[in-house]
Amino acid sequence: MKHGFTAQHFALLKKYAGQVRHAGEPAEDRDYAELVVAYEANAKWAREVQAKVFPQGYVRKLSKPTDQWHQKFKSYTWTRIYPHRRVSKNLAYTVGIDADGFCIKIDTVNAATPLRARYDVLRRHDHHLSPFASIIPPAKGLTMSLEQLVDWSVECIGGFEPGYDDIGRHLGLVSPTLRLVTDRDVSRQAIDRWRDILLENAGGSGALRSIAGHEVWFTEKGGDGGVEVKAGLDPLGKEWAVEFNAPPAPGSYQRLTAVAEDELGGLHLLRQGWLRGRRPAADIRVAEFIRSTGLSPVPVKAEGKAAERHWFVVADLGDAPTRIRRKTAAFVELCWAARTPIGGPADSKSDAGESLGGCESDAPYMLPARSAADPKIVEQLHGKVWKALATALAARKIDYRKWRRAGGYSIDLEIAPKGGQSLLVEIKTGCAASDVHTGVGQLLLYRKLFPRLADHKAVLLIDTDIPAGMAKAVTALDIAVHSYSWSERDGARSVEFSEDFRHLCRLG
Repeated sequence: MKHGFTAQHFALLKKYAGQVRHAGEPAEDRDYAELVVAYEANAKWAREVQAKVFPQGYVRKLSKPTDQWHQKFKSYTWTRIYPHRRVSKNLAYTVGIDADGFCIKIDTVNAATPLRARYDVLRRHDHHLSPFASIIPPAKGLTMSLEQLVDWSVECIGGFEPGYDDIGRHLGLVSPTLRLVTDRDVSRQAIDRWRDILLENAGGSGALRSIAGHEVWFTEKGGDGGVEVKAGLDPLGKEWAVEFNAPPAPGSYQRLTAVAEDELGGLHLLRQGWLRGRRPAADIRVAEFIRSTGLSPVPVKAEGKAAERHWFVVADLGDAPTRIRRKTAAFVELCWAARTPIGGPADSKSDAGESLGGCESDAPYMLPARSAADPKIVEQLHGKVWKALATALAARKIDYRKWRRAGGYSIDLEIAPKGGQSLLVEIKTGCAASDVHTGVGQLLLYRKLFPRLADHKAVLLIDTDIPAGMAKAVTALDIAVHSYSWSERDGARSVEFSEDFRHLCRLG
């Protein structure tokens, strides 16, 4: 289906931008009517996105190409999308076109100057640089169908970081204080929807599934209070990081999972900072949970002892499904890392800003179609290697984790072989010299930046032979080079690790 935008719409927006409207002039009246067509196309685009991502939300459209104050032509079209009925009218998702192309973003609406100034800092003063805006050029957008434009928009919304609620709290539009939901039906329906979002496009089959786009595995079943979910980073499903059990009596302190509501009616999934111990390990209580994960509890209003407990946000349940899955996966990853104290506690001075958790996805992703090129499915080979190694380690009950640090640093794997030295592993799937250079640089940098990694044995894991001279140089930097290879059976690719690397990891 065509989206309704044309090259003429872009030309007219550019031609009339900033000019005063002169009603009654035949040529201008025709152009005005054509721009109204663009606004209707804009509204159609917005409604399709809202229906897909925010079924409880609504759309506010404008049909006038001129502003309401001076009757001057605007240089853009836009339509607002609100996630649900009770959100602030001053913050919306917007879709529209302008000279730069097709744009979707989170934006302020009729914001006072101080509010807009804080927003501008968040967006880095430029929608091209904003972490919650996406733009595609006119030429590319005009080749897309409505379905492709909507799919692109949905993908963008799922990738925005920070998200709508985070921005609202930062701008003071939403109080950070939440209130525990005590209505049983509201609580169950919210957790049921969260479970359904986890199951949407989930990998695997049977009881053990993986969250789409993430290497986080989970099982779900019904319990006395409703849905019960166990989740972790073990591809075999034998060890779990955290459980989410719907409370039989919502608002009670006796269950570690809860649903909370913000002042505008938005619902959030919460979890107490208490992880039940795996035998013979002790429980992880609040202080250790905060120290290990880097998470902070949110202020919560509740009755009785529930008000004394520390609650942490798992996901905003009014958010885009992709983002709900990502936030849930991140929480699970952090809980897994808290249970895997490789290398001891972080140095609070040297490792400030460190956050644990995170893992690779091996799910295929779609490259958008370009002129004279069909869409291509690209395997995320790095994620396949990560998953294969995690599976082998889990089978031997060898501790492993991946963690990230503020600033964009990302460690592929820390491994604690039984009876061996802790390993710092960087995985490379490329075969160019630059891949070796990058891997070596990362390993050297991480061991200098983070004191906890200084005594780890650094390993470059790569699927290509390195020239003897380069291999010798890398080894001289106290970095071991190990290999893996690909095999194919029935059209599926699998990973095999070298005997030396398996021995190093105590994989047998």
